[in-house]
Amino acid sequence: MPKVTEEHRQARRRQIAQAALRCFARSGFQQTSMADIIAESGLSAGAIYGHYKSKEELVELAVSTVLDDRFVEVADARGRDPLPTPGQMVRLLLDGIESQIPDLSLLLQIWGQMPINARLGEIAVRVGARIRGLFTDYLVTWYERRGGFPPEEAAARAAQDATLYMGIIQGYVTQKTLFADFDPETYLTAVDRVAADVRR
Repeated sequence: MPKVTEEHRQARRRQIAQAALRCFARSGFQQTSMADIIAESGLSAGAIYGHYKSKEELVELAVSTVLDDRFVEVADARGRDPLPTPGQMVRLLLDGIESQIPDLSLLLQIWGQMPINARLGEIAVRVGARIRGLFTDYLVTWYERRGGFPPEEAAARAAQDATLYMGIIQGYVTQKTLFADFDPETYLTAVDRVAADVRR
């Protein structure tokens, strides 16, 4: 029997996660069953359950995949000269998220389940910590290079402001999903304007 490589396993896990995201977007997280995901993927039940035991595990991998790609983008952006502004960084992250999760209402559906689904709540804590760390690392660089802050002060300010930028991402997702007259460009331009002054 041929040996299954780790690369093949990861590719199969991504395939299943993408099938799950399509089901969630079409029918909603709560209404989607594992049987729906199995049918969408075209794989056997054994192939699915060999990788995942629940919808929650699928959500965690799908979100982790999106975040891993965003970490690569942010690391690349931090090496650019000039350094992208916080507003440009928000645009970069949102563009990447929307390229992989075109229907942002899916995120609201999952967020809505978190207070009543303990497993999703645990995932939210881990994902939130990763996103906060991503913004913190970028903001340290921003405050040092563009604001002239010494390292300790830059780190303190970045730690304080990271949750604000997380909220900006969440606000974009929420408003774009709920309000028909939401203007993404106006929203992102405002982010640039608010973040423009980093002087000490």
